[in-house]
Amino acid sequence: MSMEQHFDLVIVGGGIIGAWALHHATQRYPHWQILLIDRYRIGDGATAHSAGVLLATGRSPRERRLAGESAELYRALRDRLGIRTTQAPVYWLAERSFSADIEQALVDAPVQPADLCAPDLGLRLGASLKVGANESLLRGGTAESYEPPLVARLLIGHSLASAHVRCIEGVGVQQIDALGSGTRITLADGATLRARRTLVATGPWVSEPPFDALAARHGLRVKKVVALHIDGVPPSNAAALFLPQSDAYLMPLAARNQWLFSFRCDEWDVAPRKHALEINRHDVQVATRTLAHYLPELVARCRGGRVFCDSYSPGGESQVSFDAGQNLVFAGAGSGAGFRLAPGIAREAVDLLVAQWPDAPATAKPTLSTVSMD
Repeated sequence: MSMEQHFDLVIVGGGIIGAWALHHATQRYPHWQILLIDRYRIGDGATAHSAGVLLATGRSPRERRLAGESAELYRALRDRLGIRTTQAPVYWLAERSFSADIEQALVDAPVQPADLCAPDLGLRLGASLKVGANESLLRGGTAESYEPPLVARLLIGHSLASAHVRCIEGVGVQQIDALGSGTRITLADGATLRARRTLVATGPWVSEPPFDALAARHGLRVKKVVALHIDGVPPSNAAALFLPQSDAYLMPLAARNQWLFSFRCDEWDVAPRKHALEINRHDVQVATRTLAHYLPELVARCRGGRVFCDSYSPGGESQVSFDAGQNLVFAGAGSGAGFRLAPGIAREAVDLLVAQWPDAPATAKPTLSTVSMD
C-alpha cells in the first residue's frame, strides 16, 4: 500500500460487527472509499468461536429494538443466499415468578404455557427433563443457529465486489492519532493512512494496544465465554431449552450431529489468545452443575466445546459511542450477544459516523427489501 492513502472510512476489525458495518456503509454510501483491516483473517477471531444462536431477546428497550432489527436482517440474508441454519422451537424453564421477565424480553413472539409436558419435551431434548415444584415450562420464539464466520465472510466478500472497497488481512493497527479532520492510522508493517471516519470493532482485542486506553475510558473488560458440545444426534423435531435464571441454554446443532450447551463463565480479564484459552475443570463443573439439575443424563455426554472471550461494558449492554480521545467511533462490548445484535449495532455505528462527520445524503437504509447480495 502506498503511504498516506486517504479513505472515507476505515473499519478496524473483520468480525461480525465490522462485516455488517462494511455492508451497511457500502449499501448506503457506495461512493465512499472504504478500507477494512484485520490483524488475522476476516471472521477468524471471536466471531469464529461464537455459538451463532439467534433468538430475538433484550433486557432493555434499546437491546430489544436491536434484536428485532438484527433478526430481520439475518433472515433477509439467509433467504437471499440460501444459508443453511438449524431452527428449533424454544421452551423456557424458570420459576413461575419469572414469567413476566421472559415475556418482556422476547421480541415479536408470544410466551404461552408449554404445549408439552416435561417427559414429552425431554424426548425432544435428548434426555429426561426435571422441572421443580416452583418452576413452569413456557413456549415462545424460535432459535436459529448460524455459522458466524461464514456470515462475516459472505458480507465482506460481497462488499469487496465494489472497486471502492479494500481489505487488508494479517496486519494489525499499531497506532491511531487524532487529527482535526479524522485520524492517521499506522499499521504494524510501517504503512500509514488517513481516514476521515474510523470505526473500531475489534471485539476482545479492544483491551490491547493501541485500543487499551479506549477500553479504559469506557470501562470495558474482557470475559471468557464457554459452551460445551454434547454427543447425540438431535431428533428431527428437536427443541431448544432456555434457562434464563441460570443464564444457560441447550440448542440442537443438526448439521454437526450434536448439541450445544451455553452457560455463564465468570472468568474475567483474560487475554484473547486462541492457544492459551481452554475449557478447564472449573468450566466443566459449572456447566455440569446446571445440567445435573435439569438434564442429568447429558452430563456424561459432554465432549469438548468452544471457548474464547468477549468484551463487556459495565452495564452488560453493547456500546456504540464516539471516542474523543482518538477521534473515532467504537462499536462493540457485545457482552456475549455480539453476533445476535451485530446488524443493529453496526447500523447504529454507521449512523454515528455520519452524524459526527456529515456527508452527502445516503441511499436508503438497509431493509428487508433493499438488502441485496446479488
